[in-house]
Amino acid sequence: MSEQQHHARKLPTDIEQIPIVWRYELLKYVRSKRLVGSVVIAAVVIALIFVIPPATGSPYSGTDKAVNIWVVSAKSQNISIPGLQLSGVGFINRSVVVTNSLEVFQDGVPYANWTFSIVTIHGQSTNVVLFAHNTTGHTYTATYQWHNTSESFASGFVGFATLLIVICATFFGADAIVSEYQARTGYLIFPNPIRRTSLYLGKFGASMTAGILVITIFYAVTGILSFVFVSGLDKNFLLSFAFALEYLLAVMAMAYLISTLMKGTTGATVLTFFLFIMILPIVDSVGRFSASKPSWSVTFSAGVMSNILTSPYPTDGISEFSRAGITIHNYIPDPATAAIVILVYAVVAVAISMVLFRRKEMTG
Repeated sequence: MSEQQHHARKLPTDIEQIPIVWRYELLKYVRSKRLVGSVVIAAVVIALIFVIPPATGSPYSGTDKAVNIWVVSAKSQNISIPGLQLSGVGFINRSVVVTNSLEVFQDGVPYANWTFSIVTIHGQSTNVVLFAHNTTGHTYTATYQWHNTSESFASGFVGFATLLIVICATFFGADAIVSEYQARTGYLIFPNPIRRTSLYLGKFGASMTAGILVITIFYAVTGILSFVFVSGLDKNFLLSFAFALEYLLAVMAMAYLISTLMKGTTGATVLTFFLFIMILPIVDSVGRFSASKPSWSVTFSAGVMSNILTSPYPTDGISEFSRAGITIHNYIPDPATAAIVILVYAVVAVAISMVLFRRKEMTG
């Protein structure tokens, strides 16, 4: 009977082994508190980014009461509305004004002969109150509710996403391979009937799952806060999230490549972190002075995550300091090019690290 049971057992195939490794690697992240630690870091940063502006006198929304409106001649600003005879233009210096809450007063008395509009002046959208009658000799005030734009709100949070992605790659990928050799656990794992490819894909899948979970929580909380406090979500917010996941894939792949090349976990962890936080950004900055756009750089391309939230999308520019004889080029990554560059880094790094892992042997 026991012999029949022995023959009935079937080892999992190479494909079936991948989710098994995947599951145990995730369990290891949970037990080692790395996953919890990453989520805590994301939560703390979100809290700080959210709390500091209001605490320092820059709230996300509010109500302005009896605020003076600066009124100038419509002709001086070259503002004209078809079918409307304009005399004066009053400016409201807030990001978004809740139109149905706007009340205008002339010399302290409620005034109704006005029109609210958003016009473009010197390339910037501006909230204005348009007056058809002569405004000379009168003082105008306004009471209204306002809030920041969803674009500016989200940008304040998404700027941290690149660092959070590097932290995830450092926690979940930098020592994923090298630790098996340094801790000699490979002596227990490698002799088992499991291909290195299955082991690699299972580990990489677990690392990506943990990283995606952290990044998703970060973006989800940011999106909820945006809906609650600025009454909306930027139209390109989900696109920024997609770029963040792609960048996570590339950084994680390079972390695995470093892990296959290094001999110690400390070296792999330090190199992974500083490669994306310091080394590559320094190389990118050289192009600003040498008039060479680093479109090939994965860290330069990562800037698209925050730039995509800006409308209209920013373009390259030049800052000249004639007295110092310095010209600084302000380069902006193109979204399509950035997507391709990041994907190439991910695919190449995964391919190389997988080949190296399959050939790497236990020594000592």
